[in-house]
Formats: sequence, C-alpha cells, structure tokens
Amino acid sequence: MTLFYIAVYHNNDSRFFPYEPGHTLTKVISHWRHFPDQTSLEDVGEWAYRVFNDDLDSLQGRRGYPDRGGELDFLLACTYRLLKLRSLSAGDVLGITTEQNTTFLACEFNGWRVIPIPSNRSGKGLTAEAIYQHLRKGRRG
Repeated sequence: MTLFYIAVYHNNDSRFFPYEPGHTLTKVISHWRHFPDQTSLEDVGEWAYRVFNDDLDSLQGRRGYPDRGGELDFLLACTYRLLKLRSLSAGDVLGITTEQNTTFLACEFNGWRVIPIPSNRSGKGLTAEAIYQHLRKGRRG
C-alpha cells in the first residue's frame, strides 16, 4: 500500500472551465489515504471526484465494503458536505503527494491533466481550527 496526501483546491477564477496557469486556487480540504501500490494518480483523481460529488446515499451503501470505498469515503464526503463545500468540478485542482513528490492534476471535462506547480495557491487543508471556525459561524447564523 502507498500513502497519498490528497489536497483539494477549488478554482476561484474559473468554475466549470479548464484550469489555466495563474488561476487563483484555494485549498479546501485534505486527506491522507492508503491506496494499492499500483494506483495511478488519475485513479486517485477519479476517487476524489466520486467522493466529493457522489450522492451520500450511494456512498452510504458502500460503508461496509472497504474495497468499494467503505466507511472512510462516506465520512470524508460527509465532512466535505457539512463544511458546505461545493462539488469538485472542471477547473479545480488536486495536489497529490507520495513519499517521492507532489503532482498537481487539473480536473478536466473528461478526466485529469497533469499541470505545473500552481503559483497562486492559498488556504489550508482540513484542520481542527477550520472545523472550529465553521462551528462558530453556525452558532452565529
């Protein structure tokens, strides 16, 4: 098994259109995940697209099956939605890190495209502070 760190960046400049160099990206969530050694970066992208877009009822149906996503996918998808994050779509970017390096993939209309390191990134991955801030906002609203 290989450990991957997956960071999801929403594109602030172009939703539903391909990523272009210079677009502003905000990291909205991150996740450490083991995948089989032969897993490609595009496979990780497809996994992320499914988790951050599939209906929760569909993901719930796979909770007892680790080979089909299982409990972790369901809980990650629930966290993503409870944070009120929008769907992962064309123009958004994943930063995928293994022990060797980090590769950035842009979500395309059909699949994923490897891109150079984006220069215009901000935001943090999933942290306790991000959750606390979200919960404080909810109490005021």
